[in-house]
Amino acid sequence: MKLTTLLVCDAGLDKRQTIEDLIHSQNNLALIGTVAGGMAREQIASLHPKLVWIELSPAPVRGLSLLAELREAYPQLYFFVSYEVPDPELIRTAYRLGASDFLDAERWRTDLPAAVQSIMLKHQSESVSVAQGKVVAIFSPTGGIGATTITTNLAGYLSKHGETAIVDLDLQFGMVAHYLNLEPSFSLSTIDFSHTNFDATYLRNLMTKYDDKLSILAAPPELEDIGDIYAAQIQEILNTAKSEFKYVVVDLPKNLLDERAIASLDFADHVLVLTEYNWSAILNARKCLDTFKAHYNQEKLLLVINRSEWLPHDVLSECRANLNYPVFAEIPADAKTAKWVNNQGQIAPGHTALGKAMDSIARRFAGAEKLLLTAEGDKAAGFKLPGIFAKRK
Repeated sequence: MKLTTLLVCDAGLDKRQTIEDLIHSQNNLALIGTVAGGMAREQIASLHPKLVWIELSPAPVRGLSLLAELREAYPQLYFFVSYEVPDPELIRTAYRLGASDFLDAERWRTDLPAAVQSIMLKHQSESVSVAQGKVVAIFSPTGGIGATTITTNLAGYLSKHGETAIVDLDLQFGMVAHYLNLEPSFSLSTIDFSHTNFDATYLRNLMTKYDDKLSILAAPPELEDIGDIYAAQIQEILNTAKSEFKYVVVDLPKNLLDERAIASLDFADHVLVLTEYNWSAILNARKCLDTFKAHYNQEKLLLVINRSEWLPHDVLSECRANLNYPVFAEIPADAKTAKWVNNQGQIAPGHTALGKAMDSIARRFAGAEKLLLTAEGDKAAGFKLPGIFAKRK
């Protein structure tokens, strides 16, 4: 894999040719164009390079101003800066403005390979991190179903398979921190998007650790703190979390008119719709599923029955018929364990019914067990109805 490179150069033809030859000499770089500083922004938007090389000659201050402008507009790009001499003040300013490396004419032939290698390693690391992340949103259209209990315990078991984060997006009445017996110093309301370059380091500084493998980003502690958090910012938070953690579990509010909840649902890799086998919860779940099915495929939209208990066969059949959607998982009723873990700020022990159910769901997301239910004997790829629905039309 090569890093596509755009050269920004206002210097003379000789300097331009020298730098182009340097870029061509590197097996990991692919020059896709050379432009003047005034055209840099337009060409970046058109050519989509991974690396931008800015030559500061003949006006270093103007070149550094361009670096600052481009770094702010395209924070995902890497930037090299070059100049005739290794001027200490220019070097300090370039690094402060976000340059990955400063190359001077005396040493760029010897220093360039190491600079390129550093960028390649960082790029590969970031690509792997993004590929590994998985966002699971928990949504219950009915209150009192146990969504936060499922959120905390599923995250706890997912953390056995990789570092996990919980983002509490029930901005008005989020309880994740309380359920885990944590007292966060920071929350979503702490973020200042107008002055902060939101990155993984900043995100981790806002989080509260439950243990070495599980961290939470808490909901705002006060109702008046939620007004300045917008949908685009929520997606930025989730995108950063996804690049940093293997699993991100999101506890959502019940209000689908909230644009922040919609943004989270759109961004998530999986949406767990949580309900119970009771009439009012089933009606709400059916309404929710009918709406979601128009926007999300069945591999993303997963129906989970909480507090499942023994019911006569005809009652179960009626419940499932009215849901009209394949059941991804059933979590047995375990009120004693649920009450204990929430009061103690613990994750359900593995020997309990709740713990076993959470472990099974976590293993399915982690690939240790089959993720989706299929009809028995059907080996075709894709989402299939479970056997209990095989004869329904």
